[in-house]
Amino acid sequence: MAYKEVHTQAFLDDVKDAKKDKVLIERLHKKMDEILENPEHYPPKQYNLKGKRAVHVGSFVVVFEIKGSEVVFHRFKHHDFAYS
Repeated sequence: MAYKEVHTQAFLDDVKDAKKDKVLIERLHKKMDEILENPEHYPPKQYNLKGKRAVHVGSFVVVFEIKGSEVVFHRFKHHDFAYS
């Protein structure tokens, strides 16, 4: 099944802040492609992130959610701040 990607404004702002690190952005795009191929591979989170899923890209975390045929990317933050 092909999933469509949707970005929240918060996600776009997070990526904009990380644009200086070209290697990190390249790794992010590669990981997003992997997520879009099989988003169910990543386990769902609990507590304040219930219904969402997350995956590490180096020391950063991509928080996303599956909604029907769409994958909604919510945040891209450093691990220390992603789960708060």
